Formats: sequence, structure tokens, C-alpha cells
Amino acid sequence: MRLRIEKAVTDCLGLSHDGSGRAVLVRGALPGEIVECSIVDGKAGTLKAELQEVLDPSPMRRVPICPYYGLCGGCSFQIVSERDSASIKESIVRDNLVRIGKLSVLPPFEEPAFGDGKGYRHRARFHVSLRDRQWGFMARKSNEVIHIEGCPLLSGRLDGLLRDGRELIDAARKAMFENRARGGFAEVPAFAGDEGVSLGDEPVTITVDDIRYLVSASVFFQSNPRVLPELLSFVRDNTQGEVVMDLYSGVGTFSALFEGSGRKVYAVERDRRCLALSQRNAPSALSFTADVALWNRKSIVPDTVIVDPPRVGMSREALSLISSFGAGRIIYVSCDSATAARDISSLKEYAVTKARVFDFYPGSGHEESAFVLDRC
Repeated sequence: MRLRIEKAVTDCLGLSHDGSGRAVLVRGALPGEIVECSIVDGKAGTLKAELQEVLDPSPMRRVPICPYYGLCGGCSFQIVSERDSASIKESIVRDNLVRIGKLSVLPPFEEPAFGDGKGYRHRARFHVSLRDRQWGFMARKSNEVIHIEGCPLLSGRLDGLLRDGRELIDAARKAMFENRARGGFAEVPAFAGDEGVSLGDEPVTITVDDIRYLVSASVFFQSNPRVLPELLSFVRDNTQGEVVMDLYSGVGTFSALFEGSGRKVYAVERDRRCLALSQRNAPSALSFTADVALWNRKSIVPDTVIVDPPRVGMSREALSLISSFGAGRIIYVSCDSATAARDISSLKEYAVTKARVFDFYPGSGHEESAFVLDRC
């Protein structure tokens, strides 16, 4: 099937339509390109196609920087520069706000934040096969481990682990003894700090924007410390008032911004491991272990509510609760602009007044964004 790609959509998939008007999604195809592809799946009126050949390439297209690209399942968008990647992802966020969020007028967008795509990843999830002593990442569309000699996206310490392998095998054996290995494979999470690497619950320190965070491999923390300062500045600069709620607070990434400011910060996180680190990263915040949707503190009247939900977005109950607080401003940090746009459309009392895209994961289709919502 020969198609012209119309635009990029969520996960940086190329969107086109076949002769009967059905949507076709093609991974690895860029806007404006003419491609040859074959249909591999079709559900709910949307077809998925495998790219066979690029007949008329986009001027943005470049050769992937990794020799394992296309074999390893870790990266899916190493075909453009970091600048073009950020630009394409901003177009996806804009499209989602209009198409899903039903915004008739888009807010002003600050310039997208991006950085060097080499050596940026401080967090990774390695896979180890103890049966044949292979370690690396899972193959694309496969349950096999690809033995990788080195990854150009990993920070120096993580790439060193990958090249040597001994610590990964030791960690995999520990996972096996603790019954955490499945199907002959063990997952080994790793996070590289300033001076060491965490391979489990043991925390390491990483300094970002002059803030020292304690982080472990078993909890979430942004893997790109080159771009993270841009997001921290966006949140800090747009927070107003003296009472701040940090919902889905994780390890206190945003709560720590207000240490020593005199502001009253309420941090809410249901993962106890995250909250334990949050209490060390932001000791002056009032911390609560709870599901945001069930945390009912209507006696608190916040000036700014910061939300950073998981990829699935917020539940109806959480959205209703946040609306009931009556905050003058909400800062919504999102790792999936499709669900963020859906949630924003439900916050009827608020209007989006500012937005910015953060390309934390160049080389992949993932995009992150942040939105300022002011009460109407």
C-alpha cells in the first residue's frame, strides 16, 4: 500500500488514510513522506501498518545514531534531530488539545525544551537471561534479549554497566532468588546518580538545578537531567500564592522547589516508597500517603494545585475533587498529552493560559508537556 503521511500523532506515529477513508498508522514514517507499507492489524476502524520503504523522504529524516535501531525495542524515533523531534512532538500536543481537548483557541506555547540525545538517560530497565547469560534490552516485538555492547543514549555509568554485565547478572540472580524473575528473564532497574548507581531500593543522590534529590531505581524520577531544569523552572515560575498542593507528588520533585520559601506545601502520593523519599527531599512539605481521588481535604484552600498523574491521566473522581478545591491555578504536568487533553476538557471552570513541551526522551515517541490552567 502506498500512502502519503499527513501528520504525526501520539507516540510519533505517521497518520494517513487509505482509499476508503480509514485511518492508517505507520510507525517510523514522517509527515509529508510517501511510503510503501503493509497492513498488520486493524481494529475499531484504525489500521496499523508496517513501514516497508520510504519512497519520498522528509528533509527531517536522518540515519539513526544507534546500530541496534530497529532490532532493540527501546527506541522508535531516532530518525530526526533533537530539534525536529521536539517540534514534531509540539505539533502532536497542539493537535490533541484541539481534537481531544476541544479547545477552539490554543494557548501561547513557550519554545519546546530539548537537549543532546546522546548520553542523557540516567534511568533504564535492563533485561537479563540467566539461562544463557545474555543481558541488554528486549528485542522489538519479541521476548528475546538482545545482547548490546553499548547504548549511545545511556549515561556513562549505565553504559558501563551494560558493557560489563557482571553487576546486572548479580542483580538478576538476586531477583531470581526473591522470585522476581519471570519466564527465565529478570528485569534490572537502574538509576545513575552523581556518584553511584542504584539497582533497587537503595537511594543515590542526583543534583538537578542545585537541588539534591535522593532517588532509587525502584521509583520513578525523570531520566533526563539535562531537560528537567526547564520543567522545574516552568513549575516554579508559574506557581502562585502561599498554599500549594503537589498531587501525584512522587519523590517530591516539585515539592522540593519550595523548600525555604515559606510556602505551605501538601504532598500527596500513594506509593509509600516514593513518599519516604519525598519526605527526605522536601522535609517541610506535609506528606500524605493516599490515592489522590480519595484524599478529601476540602478544608484546605490551595492557591496552586500541581498535578503530575501517570500516563492514563486522572480519574473522574480525582478531577471532581480537584475542581472542588477552587484553586486559582492548576499546573498540569503530563506524560501523555492525549489523556491530558481529555482531562483538561473536563475542568470546565479553567482555561489553559500557557503551555510548553519537554522532549525528555529524544529517540522515542514519548512526549511530555505542561499546562497552566487559570480559573475563569
